[in-house]
Amino acid sequence: MSIRTEIKGAAFWITIDNEKRKNAISNKMWTELCQAMEESDANEDTLLTVFTGSGEFYSSGNDFSPNETAGADQSDLDYEAGYARFMRRLIKHTKVLIGLVNGPSIGIACTTLGIFDYVVCSDSAYFSTPFPSIGFCPEGASSAMFERIIGTSKASEMLLFGEPMSARQALDRGFVSHVFPKAEFRQKAAALVEKFAKLPKHSVLASKELCRGQKWRREMLAIHNEEYDLLRKLTVDERTINLILAKFTKSKM
Repeated sequence: MSIRTEIKGAAFWITIDNEKRKNAISNKMWTELCQAMEESDANEDTLLTVFTGSGEFYSSGNDFSPNETAGADQSDLDYEAGYARFMRRLIKHTKVLIGLVNGPSIGIACTTLGIFDYVVCSDSAYFSTPFPSIGFCPEGASSAMFERIIGTSKASEMLLFGEPMSARQALDRGFVSHVFPKAEFRQKAAALVEKFAKLPKHSVLASKELCRGQKWRREMLAIHNEEYDLLRKLTVDERTINLILAKFTKSKM
């Protein structure tokens, strides 16, 4: 399991590669994602930072297996989850963020797409936020961005009730710009990246700053901090702990 990176012209590709666990993101992978984001942002030749998944899934979200959650103390104010470190880098990122959602996108992998500048998906993709079933709350700034993108009712359906969104619904709601057939997805998505990478970098990045500059970043960081504060409280709630154990370890609590 790892995060793979590759530079193709003005595009810095980041691939989530943990196919045995449906591209779940481990602690090690969160660190690698942060490093990849920093590398892309520091590269003067980069215009686009492109995320995708290996295999059938985009990502099933955070890895909640016992080995990954052992030792994490959310009550410790000095502890910071890997996803929270990644969120700061995602919000502050100055390059154009593109999500190529090759398959199902779940949890933090889904919510963070609201921060991206451009998203396309395969017709095999769906978008799932199963927070209610494990006693969690929205994260990834989705408590604000989902309502803005897909509307109040659909956002509530996903974030409060855990109902998934299909690829077609995502297109209709403006969450993604294109839906490509699964068999053609990687080719068509890569062609879009290649096309966009040829645009004048100085003007595209200037336009991104106009649309999502410091004011937007301050707002998103504040929303993230509020979400994370609540998530920390819920994570140490005995009811949430029992729900997570029941779901991810098949334990009969």
